Amino acid sequence: MAGKDVKEKGALVKKIKKTVTDIRLELKRVTWPTWPELLNYTTTVLFVCAVMGILIYVLDMVLSRILLLTLNIG
Repeated sequence: MAGKDVKEKGALVKKIKKTVTDIRLELKRVTWPTWPELLNYTTTVLFVCAVMGILIYVLDMVLSRILLLTLNIG
């Protein structure tokens, strides 16, 4: 019984070590963006988020008005 538990724990430790090693090797192969690229990508994402937020707000207002007029509530 005790020997089986030790073997299972040893196998688990080996799997964890292999996973960590594989992650480190993979991260070394990653092409990281340069600082100007990172700024450009971040600016683009923030701009698109702002535009989409404004678009959703406008659509919400228009559809709310249409609903209010259709139901004669307002």
